[in-house]
Amino acid sequence: MRAVKILIDVVMYGSFLYLMSYGAVHDLPQHGRVGISLFVLFVIHHVLNRWFYKTILKGQWNARRIFLNVTDWILFALMIIMAISSIFMSGLAFEWSSIKTTQTSRQLHLASCSWGFMVMLVHLGIHLEGVLKKLENHCNTWQRVLFFFAYIAAIAAGIYCFKEAQLYVYMFVTGGWKLAASSTTAAVLQLLGISAGVCALMRVVKSTFVKSP
Repeated sequence: MRAVKILIDVVMYGSFLYLMSYGAVHDLPQHGRVGISLFVLFVIHHVLNRWFYKTILKGQWNARRIFLNVTDWILFALMIIMAISSIFMSGLAFEWSSIKTTQTSRQLHLASCSWGFMVMLVHLGIHLEGVLKKLENHCNTWQRVLFFFAYIAAIAAGIYCFKEAQLYVYMFVTGGWKLAASSTTAAVLQLLGISAGVCALMRVVKSTFVKSP
């Protein structure tokens, strides 16, 4: 079951990368189909992790658990907004839809997707932080120093890629269009760079400011 969960998470992440690369892909029907698939996987993800709802009122609430839960609920809300706003934009993607897109639905969809991607990366970073910590525990002092500099490099690359991807244009609803990447490969690489930067940032913040019990 764990392998199935991981596979679904990987496919969801890959789908998100494709959807966020729309500016370079320019295939609305395929964008719509992948978007529907992502939401279906989102529902399956929550069904497979339904224990989360059963244990939400149990146990101790430390800083990590509070942060993880807040992140999860924000991401949940953003995914719902993405789904609802996509319905109001379905007329652009599917010929059978008679719904006419409005500027409000467009801005809401672009903002929720951009914020959703960033919050999803924080969610991913929280979970990968433990994996990175275990890897570091098997390293000597010099190797840990190399890890630290690798994290700093990843964060710097993430900031650069975030600037290049111009997600802030949609996140803060500027009303404009961000410049599309020169190719799908370039768009995906930008998003991967942002992903690496956020995950590295989560590890650095945890190891620097949050002491293990």
